[in-house]
Amino acid sequence: MDGLHSLLKAIDHNRWLVVGLVLAAALSGWLIGCAPTTASVLDPGREVTAVGLEREAVQVQAEVEAKLQQLDLARADLQRQAELRAKFMEIAGSLGTAMAAGQVTPAAGVAAVIQILTLAAAGGAIADNRRKDKVIGRKPSKTG
Repeated sequence: MDGLHSLLKAIDHNRWLVVGLVLAAALSGWLIGCAPTTASVLDPGREVTAVGLEREAVQVQAEVEAKLQQLDLARADLQRQAELRAKFMEIAGSLGTAMAAGQVTPAAGVAAVIQILTLAAAGGAIADNRRKDKVIGRKPSKTG
């Protein structure tokens, strides 16, 4: 009991020093033990640290790059379709002009029909490739 009384007397004599040490210990524990967090970009209901936020940034960037690649493919597909349509209109227009002028021979008619069928087959191949690209795009990758 005598040791406890001496300790309490020393604490009472240096009370502000003891209060400062206790506050310093609490502040040190908070600074060391508690990492700063913020709301997640992908899941706003969840808190993430700086490391978690960087992981999300990498994931979002990869998703954006994939979408941009899909956008480029879609633009190229639209360009191919426009070129195919223009070629078809060119053939149909020249055939119509020749028919109106009475200049269509049986051989020219057959050639025009073959060209139109070739363009139709190319259009079908393009549509089939788009369908296959969508199926391939939905499959999970085996890497990662």
